Amino acid sequence: MGAEVLAISTDDLSGAETIARQVGIDFPVLYTSKNDDIPKAYNVFNLHGDGLASASVFIINTDGQIVWEEIGPTYAHQVSGNTIIANLP
Repeated sequence: MGAEVLAISTDDLSGAETIARQVGIDFPVLYTSKNDDIPKAYNVFNLHGDGLASASVFIINTDGQIVWEEIGPTYAHQVSGNTIIANLP
């Protein structure tokens, strides 16, 4: 569909890469555990006073504009693949 998938995690690397392999993630996962600039830039950091980034999905077009987003109510929120596909431009 012409989309590229990336994940950004505020977890540290200890064990995270193993879990990604175990669940079959086949896209890049970027880790920012020592730097919260990215979650802050997307306004998803510490929304619930827990010091964590809320689980969120952003669809960004080729011009770098956010065209769809879902910011979860907690760090554990999940968005279905079907929902993401339905919102691709």
